[in-house]
Amino acid sequence: MSYKVLAVGGSYFLGRVFTTLASRSGDFDLALINRGRYSMSHLSGVTEYRCDRHNAICLSTLPVVDYDAVVDLCAYSPGDISFLLDHLPGSVKKYIFISTADVYQRPYSPGTNEDSPLQSSPGSGPAAEYTFNKRMLEDELLRQCSTRGIEPVILRPSFIYGPYNYAPRESWFIQQIIRRGEIPVPTDSKSSFQFVYVKDAAEAIIKCIGAENAAGEAYNLSAPEILTYNSFADVLGAVSDVSFSIRGVTVEQVLRENIPLPFPLVPEDNELFSGKKITASLGLTYTPFKDGLEKTFLAFKPVYM
Repeated sequence: MSYKVLAVGGSYFLGRVFTTLASRSGDFDLALINRGRYSMSHLSGVTEYRCDRHNAICLSTLPVVDYDAVVDLCAYSPGDISFLLDHLPGSVKKYIFISTADVYQRPYSPGTNEDSPLQSSPGSGPAAEYTFNKRMLEDELLRQCSTRGIEPVILRPSFIYGPYNYAPRESWFIQQIIRRGEIPVPTDSKSSFQFVYVKDAAEAIIKCIGAENAAGEAYNLSAPEILTYNSFADVLGAVSDVSFSIRGVTVEQVLRENIPLPFPLVPEDNELFSGKKITASLGLTYTPFKDGLEKTFLAFKPVYM
């Protein structure tokens, strides 16, 4: 069966990997709408429309299609989902929204799962605004889908890592290794966190498109391995073919010197989630962190050489 799918975004990081995998499978008639900065139209089965999702006139000119699924990779502000559905020609059977695992109420308990309480009020700062907007969009999705007879699916990834990652997380450490031969590691940090490999997150989207039992569900995307800064550095050392040293720093020093470490520094900010539900329901398997980080290192190494 060939699924007619509209991906909103589809050329950056997760969207890029999803589009590539969907094209390779041969199971999708995939349309992308984005601003055309990175074209994916060369891929088989992919049609690309240069269009801003906030431009009603542009959306109205798209072909009238009955989509099996919309995959929304770039809804960030309340109103984004409603606007798209108001102006998109044709119909939608299933709407897959990429949210974030940070929509849960802090502090997270170990193994936070899909039944854990969600945020009830916004925090302060850009990061808190981003996550609360995602929380609001989840509610918006459920309202809009209920009114329009669309099947909603919510995916809540933890830290996504892998090739094409534009967020300065694992790539920042790889850059330090290549260019400085050294990485800072907070030796007194008691924090812990989890990841999901970008290819696994893309596979999760693909599974949700075809799975009838995904309708109405929310799924965390989080591999089971729990890491600390020290264990993260150990894995980097195991996969790197470039020698580097570790500069021990304190949490206080990180904050004082504004060292841009991307993961939690203190236990109150731990990022720990259970990703078991999607494994049990849809058969998603997670890539071991060492394997994923090795592929990521090899992808970013020539970028920073």
